[in-house]
Amino acid sequence: MTKILILDADSLQALALSKYIKKYSNYYLVGCTEIQVKFSKFFYDETIVSIYNDLEIDNYSYVLPTGAKSTYWVFNRYHKLCYKNGIEFNKNNLIVFNKLVMLGIVQELDIPVPKTFSTKEKIEKFPIFYKEDFEQGGGKLGIAYKLSDIPSGNLLYQEYIDTPYTYGVGFLAKDGEIITFTMHKELLSYPKDGGSAVVIESFEDRRLFQYVQIIVKKMNYYGWGLAEFKYCNQRKDYIFMEINAKFWASVEFALLNNPKFLNLLLNIEYDKKNINLIVFINRLFRYDLIYFLRNFKYLFAPYKIFESSLFFQIARKIIPSRAIKFIKMIKK
Repeated sequence: MTKILILDADSLQALALSKYIKKYSNYYLVGCTEIQVKFSKFFYDETIVSIYNDLEIDNYSYVLPTGAKSTYWVFNRYHKLCYKNGIEFNKNNLIVFNKLVMLGIVQELDIPVPKTFSTKEKIEKFPIFYKEDFEQGGGKLGIAYKLSDIPSGNLLYQEYIDTPYTYGVGFLAKDGEIITFTMHKELLSYPKDGGSAVVIESFEDRRLFQYVQIIVKKMNYYGWGLAEFKYCNQRKDYIFMEINAKFWASVEFALLNNPKFLNLLLNIEYDKKNINLIVFINRLFRYDLIYFLRNFKYLFAPYKIFESSLFFQIARKIIPSRAIKFIKMIKK
């Protein structure tokens, strides 16, 4: 029996992967989290709670770490994991977790990067975009309009590129060559300043693909990743922001439109869907009421992805926060 262990099993990307694996294969899926959390167990044949250091991953045919923490842990401990068709994920990929080092590598390739400052004292002007200098997964990021807006922590600071969209290239690589990919434009994110995709649509630009291929080749990258860019009107070019060496929160868009991801990794076959735009409805409901109403039109998009907690997202929009606190107090 082929057993697949999926780590960070409650993450959005884990649930998307498990949904497709379970639907189109006979593999036995085990979902693992480090702490007890509430999520639909419909996607797994078995769920376990275990500190990752206590896991014996040799008991499984394949292991799919889906979040930043599990990805970093697996490849620091095991160096690489092997999949079908000679594809592996290599520890060398983890260099992308160090944002400053990665920006330096890309800059040497003559690919545009944002002007970046390693300390608050070096910031030349506001607004400024800040994020963690080492990938932690779901960390601090946002726009600061003055010094007091910047939270504490190990951060780096980048020029604010005032264009509305983020461009993503999700890829699978082998021997430093991209063997399949999808490209998208992220129309809305949550949080608004950058985070998980809320609305994304198909996008094509050869220059963007060439930039990612140059980076992948330089790194001799193996496995999956998502390269993200912003477009700078002043430079008239794409600006490299980062590569995430993990499955991304909007990976279902890639799975829908490019079956080669799971086919190459796990020999799973299914028909391609040609979906131009998708909306992650639960994330849309997480916006504040005014921003939600501005983007209300996306509720009527032809293809929507729902998560199991949608009822609670809607309730938070309709029921005043004081009433929610009162209900919680009564339950206690």
